[in-house]
Amino acid sequence: MSEHKNTFLSVNETVMPRLHLIGTLGLLLAVTLALASFYSWRNEHQQQAFRERLTQAIAQQQQERLSAELQSAIGYLEFLRKRTEEVMRHNIAEQTDAALHVAEAIYAQEAPRRPLAEVKRLIVEALRPLRFFDGRGYIFIDSMQGDFVLLPTAPEYEGRAGLDNRDDTGSYVMQGLINAALVPRGNGFFHYRWYHPKKPQGMAQKIAYVRHFAPFDWLIGTGDYFFEWEEQQKKEAMQRLRALRFGSTGTVGLIDMQGRSLLSPNNASLEGLLPEQMQPVQRQALERLRATAQAGGGFVEYDWPRPGAAPDAPLGRKTALVTAYAPWGWVLATSMFNDELEATWQAEVQSQARKVNQQRVELALVVLGSLLAGVLGSLGFSRWSRRLFARYHHEWSDAQEKLRIAAIAFESQEGMFVTDPQGVILRVNRAFTDITGYTAQEAVGRGPDLLKSGRHGPQFYAAMRSALDTTGAWAGEIWNRRKNGEIFPEWLTITAVKNEAQEVTHYVSALVDITHRKAAEDEIRHLAFYDLLTGLPNRRLLLDRLQHAVENSARSGVSGALMFIDLDNFKIINDSLGHEQGDVLLSQVGQRLRAAVREGDTVARLGGDEFVVVLEGLDVQELKAAAQAEVVAQDILAVLAQPVELQGQEVQVTGSIGVVLFTGSTVVIQDLMQYADLAMYRAKEDGRNTVRFFNPEMQQGVLERLALEKSLRIALQEGQLRLFYQPQVDHQGRITGVEGLVRWQHPQRGLVPPGEFIPLAEETGLIVPMGQWVLQAACEQLVRWAQVPERRDWCIAVNISGRQLRQPDFVAQVVQVLAQTGAAPELLKLELTETLLLENPQDAIQKMAALQKYRVRFSLDDFGTGYSSLAYLRDLPLSQLKIDKSFVNNLGQDDRATAIVRTIVTMANNLGLDVIAEGVETAEQQQALSANGCLIYQGYLFGKPVPIEEL
Repeated sequence: MSEHKNTFLSVNETVMPRLHLIGTLGLLLAVTLALASFYSWRNEHQQQAFRERLTQAIAQQQQERLSAELQSAIGYLEFLRKRTEEVMRHNIAEQTDAALHVAEAIYAQEAPRRPLAEVKRLIVEALRPLRFFDGRGYIFIDSMQGDFVLLPTAPEYEGRAGLDNRDDTGSYVMQGLINAALVPRGNGFFHYRWYHPKKPQGMAQKIAYVRHFAPFDWLIGTGDYFFEWEEQQKKEAMQRLRALRFGSTGTVGLIDMQGRSLLSPNNASLEGLLPEQMQPVQRQALERLRATAQAGGGFVEYDWPRPGAAPDAPLGRKTALVTAYAPWGWVLATSMFNDELEATWQAEVQSQARKVNQQRVELALVVLGSLLAGVLGSLGFSRWSRRLFARYHHEWSDAQEKLRIAAIAFESQEGMFVTDPQGVILRVNRAFTDITGYTAQEAVGRGPDLLKSGRHGPQFYAAMRSALDTTGAWAGEIWNRRKNGEIFPEWLTITAVKNEAQEVTHYVSALVDITHRKAAEDEIRHLAFYDLLTGLPNRRLLLDRLQHAVENSARSGVSGALMFIDLDNFKIINDSLGHEQGDVLLSQVGQRLRAAVREGDTVARLGGDEFVVVLEGLDVQELKAAAQAEVVAQDILAVLAQPVELQGQEVQVTGSIGVVLFTGSTVVIQDLMQYADLAMYRAKEDGRNTVRFFNPEMQQGVLERLALEKSLRIALQEGQLRLFYQPQVDHQGRITGVEGLVRWQHPQRGLVPPGEFIPLAEETGLIVPMGQWVLQAACEQLVRWAQVPERRDWCIAVNISGRQLRQPDFVAQVVQVLAQTGAAPELLKLELTETLLLENPQDAIQKMAALQKYRVRFSLDDFGTGYSSLAYLRDLPLSQLKIDKSFVNNLGQDDRATAIVRTIVTMANNLGLDVIAEGVETAEQQQALSANGCLIYQGYLFGKPVPIEEL
């Protein structure tokens, strides 16, 4: 019995551990297989869900892109449509004002010597042949009693009464025009409906602009049909939409409400066709688009041939967003092929597949590790622990490296600080301390309001908070206070940091001290509005203050006065003592003039030895106002007569003063300037050192101006214009190109000074045909130079006026001249001024970009005289900056002028632009420019403008 018991115990001690091991391994194997099956099923399910989410996300991305492009297109159409009437009003007002100017000129010249009936006939016949607006536009004249005086389209009605004429709405047309003529200038518009040749069955809306011609109690005006201008806007819209592309296949198409294709960027042959005139595929697609639009718009899918594919190639599937644009009866469709985002989908799927395979491998390793752990025990566990520790160490090293990089980025040149969602500062970098003066210990735990300067009100910070709440970011200029109390400007950028739940966890702020940049901007602004020598306002600021004075006079009824002051015999002093002493004299004259007038009056320098004074707040009675102005003028003569010490000797100068009084809003600024100038010249003629007031006899100068305008028109017709050329050279003295300058060779007077006829051409609009002639002549010269090896690379720069650039067909005009002459576009350089670009920067940028596609280059003339241009410099397609001669003149005399030149050259180099300096007259100026990096010059030092034979 005891022997069997021992045997049983012996078996249990041997078998039980084995059974326990087998049972443990079996259980481990079962659990492992169950887990492997579960994770495999879960991975497959997750991959399928991922593909579905990815497909939805890509489809949503496509729809969002189509929606954004459609909204952009609709916004552009709304912009064009809403400005239609504004453009139309401007053009008809311009034509009416020109006609009124002609009538006033004829009346002023002929009324004193002809019967009034003859003068009326001359005005009517002068305006009868005028045509514009593609031949539709004409000038009409009616009497204020309701009779037709001039009706070029129906002369048989002239002399008849028209007060009973009504349009199809019952509105009395003639009475409406008479009422419009009685309102102030610029408001005389009248809407009505009238018959149009293209619409014989009915009337169309028309807008007219009329002005009252008081001498004969006439109204003079013109008008045009609204839909004609709207059609022009539609054509412009189609051209813009045709060029619009997004993605690789995205386009914008147009159909009308009948399904006719208006715009098909990828297949222009479909444009103008109805669905029934197309192939079955295109017909079905357009019918679906039209049906969707009629149902209120939305997304639609359809089949469409791929651009450039063979006729038998498989069709592509497209998605379009369709909506109706009711104002013009259009249906807009932004569309793109569905497979454009296929590559993104495939890449994401492949990336997910790689992740799944990696997970499967990891799962297999886990299973194998589990089995080895059960069999090998502690050895397997040890090895697994080592692998786990190695992986942890690698990830920890990566995390440490990322933290090190983040720490280096945080310690950048910009000041940075991090706050919690409540605005408490958690961390600052070294640059923050350098800029603000606050150390980390002083800033951490406090709010950003420790930097508040007090210059911004609650609304400013409320707007900042609103932007952060809605967009998660804010950037802008702000004034803050340093620790030492100094207030300084900075550029601040705030970005919200969010977690996966889109909750804000921190705010990261970056700040840059822009003190030096603001100082440079202020300096440039000062140079743009103040004379560099005397510190007085220049012409630009003078005209602004004079306009303000005239408006104040109109509101209050008090008088004002404009004085032109010219120093007598200044040239003698300048030539005998030198320009440097002449500048000293001009500076002292400016100081004396400021001291001689009241604090609220304006003293300005036009240039040379010409000064201007604007007096405000004089008496309402003209005689008393004239007496007050006389007292100020005599005081000015007295202070000018006091000796000035130059080079150790006393020099005495006198001045001639011309004065014109003004009262009311009917004053024209340019007329005031002209009248004061005439009075000043009368003072010189009467012996100098005296004062003369403007009187009507000086109006003779105005009549002479009209005669000069007539002669200039004849000069354009008879080919009296000549193109002179001034060389542009590099620092080695080699000619790189020329500037083409127009000159007038008058048959009797010889060469007319440009300063005499160029401003006149600008005022009368003759600058447009004159500029076209200059462009034609320059391109023809380029073609001739192309045959001469040593000149074939010369470029020609021509000036473009504001009126030229504002022409709607300006781009087409330039392209047509290049095509007709065969000139190389890259050798044509168009010079634009900063002031010109600021009038309508977006229009200028659009036209410049269009010409740049033809390789035409642009130069920005007079650069540095207008601060606002810096805001558009990055958007303008320029190739060259031209430093204004006002800075060149002061090189070596004014350190600020040298700093401005150096700044312009550095900025141009950073933007990849050439720099040329104009008005270089001395070797010292050329050397100073070269020392500051400007290596191309133009000026009398290298040659005056000369005919092509002398060049």
